[in-house]
Amino acid sequence: MEEMEEELKCPVCGSFYREPIILPCSHNICQACARNILVQTPESESPQSRRASGSGVSDYDYLDLDKMSLYSEADSGYGSYGGFASAPTTPCQKSPNGVRVFPPAMPPPATHLSPALAPVPRNSCITCPQCHRSLILDDRGLRGFPKNRVLEGVIDRYQQSKAAALKCQLCEKAPKEATVMCEQCDVFYCDPCRLRCHPPRGPLAKHRLVPPAQGRVSRRLSPRKVSTCTDHELENHSMYCVQCKMPVCYQCLEEGKHSSHEVKALGAMWKLHKVVRDQISHCTVKLRQTTGLMEYCLEVIKENDPSGFLQISDALIRRVHLTEDQWGKGTLTPRMTTDFDLSLDNSPLLQSIHQLDFVQMKMAWFAFDPGSAHSDIIFSNDNLTVTCSSYDDRVVLGKTGFSKGVHYWELTVDRYDNHPDPAFGVARANVMKDVMLGKDDKAWAMYVDNNRSWFMHNNSHTNRTEGGITKGATIGVLLDLNRKNLTFFINDDQQGPIAFENVEGLFFPAVSLNRNVQVTLHTGLPVPDCYSSRASIA
Repeated sequence: MEEMEEELKCPVCGSFYREPIILPCSHNICQACARNILVQTPESESPQSRRASGSGVSDYDYLDLDKMSLYSEADSGYGSYGGFASAPTTPCQKSPNGVRVFPPAMPPPATHLSPALAPVPRNSCITCPQCHRSLILDDRGLRGFPKNRVLEGVIDRYQQSKAAALKCQLCEKAPKEATVMCEQCDVFYCDPCRLRCHPPRGPLAKHRLVPPAQGRVSRRLSPRKVSTCTDHELENHSMYCVQCKMPVCYQCLEEGKHSSHEVKALGAMWKLHKVVRDQISHCTVKLRQTTGLMEYCLEVIKENDPSGFLQISDALIRRVHLTEDQWGKGTLTPRMTTDFDLSLDNSPLLQSIHQLDFVQMKMAWFAFDPGSAHSDIIFSNDNLTVTCSSYDDRVVLGKTGFSKGVHYWELTVDRYDNHPDPAFGVARANVMKDVMLGKDDKAWAMYVDNNRSWFMHNNSHTNRTEGGITKGATIGVLLDLNRKNLTFFINDDQQGPIAFENVEGLFFPAVSLNRNVQVTLHTGLPVPDCYSSRASIA
């Protein structure tokens, strides 16, 4: 994570970001630093005067770059705004990390308000210290810029990781330094405890072990932050505007500019964007020595604030594309010297960057849906683990529905007492929630005991097969909507032939269980090899 540190520092003050805001150019800056570099522009350049003159304006009014006195590498370190007849000349200065910034022409008035809420001078202008794009603030001032809560969280985790090494959670006496963390168990292990308590065989073989620094405990320990709308400060973000690519509140939809735009549920879009997690993890192995950007992306992925993540995901995409362009244009080609003739093979790096895809959803990531479940269902582990408070069977659905494509997910049996009959499969959204899955015509399921399994739809039992479950068993569900069929697996063994055919429409992953059973959901998995082989032959 050392390479990431420069990503976490403000270009103006040179310190770790404090209350960072996101500029329209996708760069970040501390709130206090943003106020420090504001410059007041003439009345003729204000958004209000430009509207009055009939010229079109956007949410943020960018100044022409030729109004800036841009400086070269050989200048004296000072510059000034030009093109403003009534504006005083204001020298620029260098920040601690070498970026030239423009301080305000006069000190801001004393106020007890925070930098974001304190009033700013009329017709204030801010210039990004990194890309030098200038814009005139609207009536909202600095409140018009979204706060980068994800960046704050990454900085907190980074500073904590520097302060102390993560310790094994299973050592009986003096805890040793952890070497891995299991994402499913949510436990840090040293090497001896991992070999003793988490063997690489049996039901634990499919668990994902990651380096401690990539563990998810830090995000579990921090409560999810509530994000409020910048236009309606009393409202929380609840939806995501697809056209504007930003979180919005319900009041934005009723009265604002998003009223006619396509919107989607915030949680669903969060899951869609977070597919980048495994792709970034794969790429950072090759990029760790050459860029801090990938390390920063890796930390962002751990964020559990949906709206905060979505606010910066598009900015990260643009930065990755910019990095790709720089390599393509030879910007990062090493310089030659008279003593050495060096060449750099950047093809592995370019290939890794090409693999980054922040929005394409090749595998489905989802959790159980508390909103549609029976009230007796008990949720834990970020809604990935469920059990029940009743001795009767209760139904819970997944949060994502499927109408096309091939989808595979698994459920591990964490607890199995007194030989109950849990059922696994798919269902319509209006399935009955207080009976076993498959009892009505809205569900297609396999229910199992400790010896056998049956397929059931509309209370009709078919194809009894030998092969039950116990604690630690894994049930796989394969929904192939391209071929319109449903197949089940227990511990990687297919249960009978194809369970159901001619399945069409919108289906949700579904489970029914009682208090004697607890299961954990695993999603985003590849299709089993045995099925892929048969499908390719067909």
